[in-house]
Amino acid sequence: MSGRHPDSEPSTAPRRAREPRADARRNRERVLRTARRLFATEGLGVSLDEIARRAGVGPGTVHRHFPSKEALYLAVAIDMLEGLTAEAEALAATGDPEAVFALLARMVAAGAENVAVKSALAAAEFDLRTAAPDVAADLTRHVADLLGRARAAGTVREDVTVDEVMALVAGAFAAIRHAGAESSRERSARMAHLILDGLRPR
Repeated sequence: MSGRHPDSEPSTAPRRAREPRADARRNRERVLRTARRLFATEGLGVSLDEIARRAGVGPGTVHRHFPSKEALYLAVAIDMLEGLTAEAEALAATGDPEAVFALLARMVAAGAENVAVKSALAAAEFDLRTAAPDVAADLTRHVADLLGRARAAGTVREDVTVDEVMALVAGAFAAIRHAGAESSRERSARMAHLILDGLRPR
């Protein structure tokens, strides 16, 4: 019988339990980044196994985190919203009254890059505002805050509302897709500029 006290190694088990979770989180993030890139450049037909191969993880890792293509589409879209929210927070910290235009342009660019994913979610009757209400609400709140700052500085029209701005962003996605400009950052950026220019005071 060992003389080791049962509490003599209190930190070993918790550390072992934490490490796989950290590894799993990193693997999930790697899969999401890879999937987002491949969906944008190669379309939605890329398989989960191919995404696993490109991400440098085993197929089981992808299937464990994302049991279906739809689950992966949704995770990619939510990850995009979280990234935009982080960018909004960074822009807010600059105090720049023009920051709202930078954020909206980034939102349009991100949406254009992920238009196929958004279309797939719509076809599957997934609504991001319902599936990830907190993330969507956070991003809208940041847009509203930056819009209010810009309005106070006179860099946007007095009468524009955050709901109208969000509708314009959604419309920009449709316009870019209609023009077949999803794969051209220059063309999609130009279209975004034309649309967002309507927010400026005349």
